Amino acid sequence: MTDTYPSDIDDYDPDESGAAEPNWSAMIYEVLNPEHTVGVACDRDGEIVGLHITDDACENGDAWLAAEILRVARLAHAKSRVGLRAEMEYKGSRPYTIDSFDLPTEASYRAMELAEFGRTA
Repeated sequence: MTDTYPSDIDDYDPDESGAAEPNWSAMIYEVLNPEHTVGVACDRDGEIVGLHITDDACENGDAWLAAEILRVARLAHAKSRVGLRAEMEYKGSRPYTIDSFDLPTEASYRAMELAEFGRTA
């Protein structure tokens, strides 16, 4: 087995791997409820850039729909913050710097989604 990475991880430069750097500013983070009737998309800053509402969702009443939009929007915002953590890690930010922003990890996001929907991403 050939290893394409240097033995010392501190010497690893992701730009040398030939992979293009992700376009972080164009990243969109989407979350749909389990029924796929309500969905929210956030950009990398956590701002809502898209909303998906089916006719079936509208039939559940205004109070239910408002609560479901908020629930899904909270998760989409959290998912965008996981993306920010990934961006900071990719760009080489120190772990204590990342932790100072209180950004969720992928595992903590999955736990949030499991708690809300009873499923994982």
